Amino acid sequence: MQCRYHTTIIAALTSEVAIHPMDMVITRMQSASYKSVYKHLNGTINRTLLTGLYQGFGPTLIAGTIGSAAFFTTYEASKDAFEQAQAAGYLLGVPRPVFHIASSAAAELLTCAILNPAEVLKQNAQVFQKPQGAGSGSSPTMAMLMQFKKQPAGLWAGYTALVTSQLPSVCLTFCLYEMFKEALLERWQTGKSDVKEQLKATVLSAGVAAGFAALPFVPIDVVKTRIRLAAGEQTSITRGTVDGRKDKPPVRIGPFAVARNILIKEGMAGLFRGSALTCVAGVVGGGLYMGFYEGSKLYLFHTQAS
Repeated sequence: MQCRYHTTIIAALTSEVAIHPMDMVITRMQSASYKSVYKHLNGTINRTLLTGLYQGFGPTLIAGTIGSAAFFTTYEASKDAFEQAQAAGYLLGVPRPVFHIASSAAAELLTCAILNPAEVLKQNAQVFQKPQGAGSGSSPTMAMLMQFKKQPAGLWAGYTALVTSQLPSVCLTFCLYEMFKEALLERWQTGKSDVKEQLKATVLSAGVAAGFAALPFVPIDVVKTRIRLAAGEQTSITRGTVDGRKDKPPVRIGPFAVARNILIKEGMAGLFRGSALTCVAGVVGGGLYMGFYEGSKLYLFHTQAS
């Protein structure tokens, strides 16, 4: 258990460091202010799109490692519980793949609950613009923490959209990953003792699977980003109310209303904004995560055994 915990931390740290700059650009591209803030009037890209590559990195670094450990701990515990129940004579007619789907779904629901507040902070910090004339002051992340202090419920904005995209995306990614990896190992005639080829197949399969699985869910990511950024704007407005007056409750707009608004104002292209970079981030993040996870696991297991 301790070895698995260490491998998930190493994998999460590596993938987060690598893909955070791409994720930052994707968030800014998917924001409602993309054309007004991050592009010039002539259509060229404003350099602000590529500044502060690691804004909002702290919350996702912490939550990512915790969420990764929570996912694999919950997944393994749920799978073991199902298998023990079947061995005891229960659930005899249920196929094993159903256990895996149920276990991964439970693990992903918990992980999303851990990650969502950090994602809200991160994405609002990624589009944070300091007022003109303001001093160095606090970091964008700290500024967002202060904004959400009065409305902590806003940190779970977009949770439904996150779960809606993550559950099928995770299932699709792992189905493709296992299929691609098995095909590669069979084609290369790789044995289980060939660690180098095993890792090579893992990285390639995970990267391609994550890239393919990311594309269909880009519209949900765009809607999720808009909801989260709107929550940040609402907390900013609430925070600015005059003392002595009752704070106005934030007005929440549902995901379908957000999607409809994007379609009306920006067309279908608005729902797929940042799709190419999202697929690239999926390839890089998926390959690095599974590669370092499998590599670290093998290394730690061999170290403990020697």
